[in-house]
Amino acid sequence: MEEMDAVNVAVVTENGNFVVFEQGKYAIPGSTLSPVGGFVDAGEAPWDSAKREVMEELGLGSKRTLEQMRNVGGAMPDRTAFAAAPKMPRTVDQFNLAKGDVADDSDWVYLGKYRTAANRGAGFLYTYLLKNAVPILPDGGTVKFISSGDDEKQNVRFLPIKEAEERTLNGEFQEIKWAATHALALMHLKR
Repeated sequence: MEEMDAVNVAVVTENGNFVVFEQGKYAIPGSTLSPVGGFVDAGEAPWDSAKREVMEELGLGSKRTLEQMRNVGGAMPDRTAFAAAPKMPRTVDQFNLAKGDVADDSDWVYLGKYRTAANRGAGFLYTYLLKNAVPILPDGGTVKFISSGDDEKQNVRFLPIKEAEERTLNGEFQEIKWAATHALALMHLKR
C-alpha cells in the first residue's frame, strides 16, 4: 500500500538558529529531535504543504508569505489570511509525481524529493529549508505559540548552527528522514 507523500522542513530564523522539536515518539526510545513535517494533502503542491506545516507548528514563515497574508488579511494576519493567500498549482513530472518547486521566494530552498522505502513503495518525502524565518502569527516562533499541528507534546528548541550540526552528527534526530533533512540543510548553508 502506497504511503502518503510528506514534507520535512529545516527552519532557520533570521538570527541563524535552527528551530526544532524535542519530543517522544512511540517507536523511538527516549526523546528525539525533529524538524517540522507532515503530510501533503490531496491536490496540494508540496511547497504549499511545507509552508502550511511551518505555519501550523511554529507560526513562522517567510517575509514573502507574511507580505501575501497582509495583502489579503490586513496588518494583523491570522490563519484565515494564510488560507486565503495565493497558492502554487500542483504540477507533476514525467512520472506523474508531484514536483517540489519553489516560486518567487528566495528564503525557501527545495532540497529534493526522496523515496522513503524503495522496496515497499512508500511515499515520497519532499525536503525544504526555510531561511530567515519570521513570525507570521501571534507568538509565532516562540515557546508561547499554540500549535495547531500535532497532538503530541513537543518542546521547541532553538539551536545555533554549530549545535544543530553536532546534534545531527550525534544521531539526536533519530528518524532517518529527519536526520537527512537537517543534514541536507546544513550542507546547503555551508555552500
